[in-house]
Amino acid sequence: MNPGLDWQLHMLTPALGLGPHREAWDDLNRQLMGDHGMLDGLFIDALLRHFAAQGALLATASREGKAVAMLLINSQTRGLGVWSSFLPSQTQIGPSLIPAGLDLRGLLDALPGYAGELDLLCNDPRFGDLRELPRLPVQSTPHALTMSVSLKGSFDDYWAQRPRKLIQNMRRYLRRLQSEPGGERLTVISAPESIEAAVQRYAGLESSGWKGREGTAVSSDNPQGRFYAEVMREFAARGEALVYELWLGEDLLASRMLLVRGGMAVMLKTAFHEQFERFAPGRILLLRALEDLFTRAPGGGVEFYTNAESDLLAWSTSQRWINHVSVYRHRGLPALYGLLRRGSRGWRGRANQPVDTDIMVSRSGASIDTCAHVRELPADALALMHKAERRHVELGADWYANLIDTVYAGEPQAQVRIHVLRRQGRVLAVLPTVAQTGALGREISALSNFYTAIYALAMEDDVEAEDLLPLTSALRQTSGGTAAYRFSPMDPHSREFALLKRALTLAGLSTHAYFSFGNWYEPVRQNWADYLKDRSGQLRSTIKRMGKKFANEGGRLEVVRDGDALEGALAAYRDVYAHSWKVPEPYPDFMPGLIRLCARRGWLRLGLAWLQDKPVAAQIWIVANGRANIYKLAYDQAYKALAPGTLLTALLMEQALDLERVQEVDYLIGDAPYKAEWMSQRRERLGLVAYDPLTLRGLVGLMRQTVGNAWRRLHALRSAAHSTDNPAS
Repeated sequence: MNPGLDWQLHMLTPALGLGPHREAWDDLNRQLMGDHGMLDGLFIDALLRHFAAQGALLATASREGKAVAMLLINSQTRGLGVWSSFLPSQTQIGPSLIPAGLDLRGLLDALPGYAGELDLLCNDPRFGDLRELPRLPVQSTPHALTMSVSLKGSFDDYWAQRPRKLIQNMRRYLRRLQSEPGGERLTVISAPESIEAAVQRYAGLESSGWKGREGTAVSSDNPQGRFYAEVMREFAARGEALVYELWLGEDLLASRMLLVRGGMAVMLKTAFHEQFERFAPGRILLLRALEDLFTRAPGGGVEFYTNAESDLLAWSTSQRWINHVSVYRHRGLPALYGLLRRGSRGWRGRANQPVDTDIMVSRSGASIDTCAHVRELPADALALMHKAERRHVELGADWYANLIDTVYAGEPQAQVRIHVLRRQGRVLAVLPTVAQTGALGREISALSNFYTAIYALAMEDDVEAEDLLPLTSALRQTSGGTAAYRFSPMDPHSREFALLKRALTLAGLSTHAYFSFGNWYEPVRQNWADYLKDRSGQLRSTIKRMGKKFANEGGRLEVVRDGDALEGALAAYRDVYAHSWKVPEPYPDFMPGLIRLCARRGWLRLGLAWLQDKPVAAQIWIVANGRANIYKLAYDQAYKALAPGTLLTALLMEQALDLERVQEVDYLIGDAPYKAEWMSQRRERLGLVAYDPLTLRGLVGLMRQTVGNAWRRLHALRSAAHSTDNPAS
């Protein structure tokens, strides 16, 4: 646990709100959440006064007498040792002031009885992301897709970047409204003496619509009406409350309540007069409010805290998911609680089941298109793959086209599917996959094989794991009971790895990382001469001696890039490969296709060692985007004594360092001992495997994975103990 951390529970009296803890709460809100308006003590006190009929627990963590975390918890459990945040529907952000990386085990110990689960509801990852906590299993479920509008720059610049359809619709609505007698009028109320009357007008407007008919509207004689009157009055006294009203003559068409603090405006409530729906008064008022806020809070932002539909998302400059986060005392409890709740209603009942893709798509404005070949992809999806290709050539459309045409086209049981995720018409990600038979029967995996040194989905820089959830959920729901999903080889330190892992987990799959292979590489910091000085004396001697001997026997080295010499060089490569120690290529068309592709793109460095007119060694290097990949090498075993492979590596390395000026040389796949002679660094490539626990084969795979993980941990502990006990080790 965090050393020196003291957790205490305090039963709050609703009428007193936070009481003596108010000052500490506001201090933490300033430190951790940027003085968030919906986490301000005034707002929290009003929530407690009007909605905590059964009281609430305030949990505080302090170190050396100073509060470091605070949160509100319901005073009663949900049964089975399950506790949850105090969260009335009038707030869309959980009242939890918890810094990143805080150990919550002490809180679970402090809660009465046996606390097996703590549900931290409506966690906004922008203000304290609780999805990664140390030493405790955590599960998160997307709850609502909220949105923001950045107030940086001018309103005109912001509006010019909105979708064309939105701009056209708003012009039509404005013309329609402005053609009416009486004239459009905007009022902005902020004075404390006027704000309560504005709240009353808002209540009347909302009560006249469907909420009034259903009995859920704000009203002067119900708790939520009194709550908003208090909040707006208290914040207005500090100059931090606004009510925007849109009028047509003497008719109030729409009203919107906001809190504004420190450059951040928070939308609280909005209502419009249904009789005037043809004017879209709510949208016109939003337009006018944003125009005003660009002037009132320049450089700030507007937080909507709503479960935004696609038409509202068109107004946003950024979007993110508000999550329900569950923290468990032990690793086995998520599965146990999931089994106990399966079939029950509510988000917690669906915690271990796939999220409904249709709901995810409708809420996020997402769409998923599927193609069988990269040649079928639209231009914007290809552009995103081209962007990914600038990091690794294996991530580009040209690589995948060659892989599909020369490998998977000859596999009738394999089904290539390239998934394109869009939101609001914008491509967010491209995920190339293939469905084929694996260890657990039918599996879906990365569109890769032993020719692939790195794999990743192509995605935009601002994508988060929740943005990928419609994609991974659709992958699961349309896979026909697939037991496992495998994606390898991947860079474990990349955003793509982390986000795909989380997105698979969010879709209800049990996701695990596994070792793929070691990868030796050299970060280039020097020229060839200095690099060679750092190599072993034996290697330097071999290059010098064999270079002279090879030349004296009529040997020569060349590097072919493209042009008329290409087909002859390809024939020479094939001849060397046939006389090498390597087994024949299982897909004989892949390498010729790759060589021609690399020549066409300017990436090819095909090194050949000739003895007289006979090729005796060949190497294929792919040089692109500041990286030299040593992709294939072979030599004729009859000429091993002349070390033609070593001489070729030296030549190509010298050119990569001194002529190509690459930043990295990569030996790609495997831990062959000779690679350490040339490279100074080693990293690992990992894979992701995600099991579907709702399928029998998936459950079997998960059990095997769990047992294997436990065995590896035990073996590691025994090895560490042996190393400690053995002085000679």
